[in-house]
Amino acid sequence: MKNKIKKLCIIPARGGSKRLLGKNVKVLGDKPLIYHTIDTALGLFDKVIVTSDSENILQVVKNGYKNYSYENNTILEISKRPDKLATDTSKVIDTVIYYQEQNEDFDQVWLFLPTCPLRNKKDVINAQNLLTKDVDSVLSITDYDFPPSLGLLKGAQGYLVAYDESDPWRNGNSRSQDHPIVSRPNGAIYGSWSKSFVVNRNFYKGKVLGSYMVRERSIDIDTELDFNLAELIYKNNK
Repeated sequence: MKNKIKKLCIIPARGGSKRLLGKNVKVLGDKPLIYHTIDTALGLFDKVIVTSDSENILQVVKNGYKNYSYENNTILEISKRPDKLATDTSKVIDTVIYYQEQNEDFDQVWLFLPTCPLRNKKDVINAQNLLTKDVDSVLSITDYDFPPSLGLLKGAQGYLVAYDESDPWRNGNSRSQDHPIVSRPNGAIYGSWSKSFVVNRNFYKGKVLGSYMVRERSIDIDTELDFNLAELIYKNNK
């Protein structure tokens, strides 16, 4: 019988959002934003850690999951983030490193950002299935809605210059369908073998696979517009 792979999921939620105040507990559809991510993770991991520097966020989570039990085989831990990880210059990856080091007995470490509420359990399972022994990390990706090769930059004197050295706009190659489809990380799912993560200390080094998610579930909420779009999609899919 194969040994069970122990999976740890970390959900970090900062309280100091600058562009959209209180976004992690702002009600999206029928529940606070962060609940969407927690509900998706429960049942798919051995342990889920929700961590924040905000007492308000932590209390909202405690209130929402006060009757949570272990019936779906996931331990739910709600943790106050150490002060050293709660500064304006603190990086999310430092929080992941900290909690991974506190939970060294887990085989895999995963990161879910609460600002990506539309990922579903199938998206997660697809990513988990890609993290095989010959892969270091997996991250969720989606396609750019506009080819990066058609991008424009502001030059030294303020004039527009082509991002791509082939200069497609001036050379008559500006049809988007003639340019390669390029993918990007969407922020929803990151996963790594713990032994790889200890060495690499991020999810981008080594052998990395992309787990594709459709664009409408790939919204990473940063602004009011992002939130309104996510809410519209969520309600339409109910």
